Parts: sequence; C-alpha cells; structure tokens
Amino acid sequence: MRMEQGTREIRRTYNRLGLAMLVYMLIVQLGSVPVLYLVKTCLPDLYASSWAKILLQEAVQYLIALPAAFLIMKSAKTQRRPLQKRRFTASKFLQYFFISIGLLFLFNIVGTYLNYLVSLVKGAQAANIVEQSIASNSLGQVFFMVVISAPFGEELMFRKIIYDCVGTYGEKTYLFTSAAMFMLMHGNIVQYPYAFVLGLFFAWIYLRTGSLWSTVLLHAAVNFVGGVVSYLGMEQPIFLTILSVLYLFSAGYTIWAVIRHRKAFHVTNDPPIGERGLDAALLNPGMVLFTVSSFVMAGYIILYL
Repeated sequence: MRMEQGTREIRRTYNRLGLAMLVYMLIVQLGSVPVLYLVKTCLPDLYASSWAKILLQEAVQYLIALPAAFLIMKSAKTQRRPLQKRRFTASKFLQYFFISIGLLFLFNIVGTYLNYLVSLVKGAQAANIVEQSIASNSLGQVFFMVVISAPFGEELMFRKIIYDCVGTYGEKTYLFTSAAMFMLMHGNIVQYPYAFVLGLFFAWIYLRTGSLWSTVLLHAAVNFVGGVVSYLGMEQPIFLTILSVLYLFSAGYTIWAVIRHRKAFHVTNDPPIGERGLDAALLNPGMVLFTVSSFVMAGYIILYL
C-alpha cells in the first residue's frame, strides 16, 4: 500500500513538473507576441528599439513564465530535502570552469554532427539557431542575454526550483530530472547534447555546494566563453585562436579529471524510486506533453528555419 501511494505521489509530482515546463516554454516562446504587438500598436517608437524588444521578452520570462511554472510545481506539495551549504573556493570554481568548457566543446561536436546528419537527410543546411541568435544581436545585447539574464533565470528554474520539487526522491533522480528538463527546454538538436551534460554537471555542483550562486556564476562564465568570445571571434580572429586553445585545453583536462576523479562524482539515491516509480515519473500527461512539445520545436527548426 505504501509503495502504491509513493508511486501515485511521484506521478502527481512529475505530472505537475511536466505541465510547469510546458507552460514555461509556451509563455517564453509565445507570450511576448501579444506584448510586442501591443507595444507596436501603441508605442511604435519604442517597438523600433531592439533593446526594448529584448527587455520586454525578458520581462515576460521573469514576471510571467517563471512565477507560473513555480506555482504549478509548488502545487505538487512534495517534501523539500534541505541541502548543506559548503564553501565554494576559487580553485574549485576554476576546476569546474575548465570541466564545463570541456563538456561544452566535446558535446557541441556531437550536436553539430547531428545537425550535419539532419542537413544530409533534409537536402539543405539545417539551421543553427545558436549562431543565428548571436549574429543577429549587438555585443552588448549578447552579453546581457547570455551572461546576465540566462544564467540567473535558468539556474533558478532548473537547479533550485526543480530540486525543491523532486529532490526528495534522491540525488540521481534530481540530477537526471534537472538535466533532462534543461535539455528539452532548449528545443533544438544542436543544443540537446551539451545542454544535457552541462545540466547534469551544474545540478551535481548545486548538490555539492548547496549554493545557487555557485552555478549561476559558473553558468555565466561558460556562456561568456560560448557567446561573447565567439561573437568577438567573428570580427577579430585572435579571439578564435584564444577560444580554440581554451577548448582544446579544457577538453583534455575534462577527460583527465573524469578518469582521475571519477569516484568523486558518485551520487546516491536514497530511497530508490524503483521501476514503477520511474514509469510513473515518465509516463504521465505533463511529462509526455512537454517532451513532445520540445521535439516538435526541434522539428520545426530543422524543417523551416
């Protein structure tokens, strides 16, 4: 009877989580459309400003999407498991930074290759929306979006809020839930591989430090390299050289660190959710709808962009 009750609780929690992620995705992707239309109609001069559009889109995310998702997840009423705060030293930050950059580089190769295979099947170049997004904005706008706004909002959502929702089911459950939600929210095949492994790593760091700011700062540093330095490299080749050296060094360091310190990455799952719990977490309307929506978005990017 207790097992059946636990399974029902897991299904309810993950159903709310999936619905929360679906609502968050829809509001982020579509919620700014009526807002921008209203601004265009009433304040055409403001609408002409690219900065105004960016700030309005960010406002929709922070003032509507995040609170809505938070309230839906909170309605699951799962018991929160407190985290122990540990000191996050500068040396640890540097080590984790190099590992993060190495993971970004190695798994971006995987995503780029998948995009290449899609291009072959499609018979035309599949869009890389990451490159398009960076190229279509100014340096200041790229810095604001990828170094300031995205790290805070994404870490708040995918590390802390999701931990508060599912952390009670164990470390492994939280790690893979955080990584999978982070991956699916990106909604494109290029980012799926590295979004998953970085989401996994950031979630592990959050467990080990108990500090959201540790992952926010690390996320910002990684985005600075992948976004701002890449942007600068389009105009100054020296930055591409610096980026290449950093990527190669970080990839080597990551492979060495994973082999040398693999036991340090060990996590437990106490209590284990079991096979029935796993089915309950995955096979519910909320999770299925969110997963399908992510794949539909990825398919749209492949076929029409």
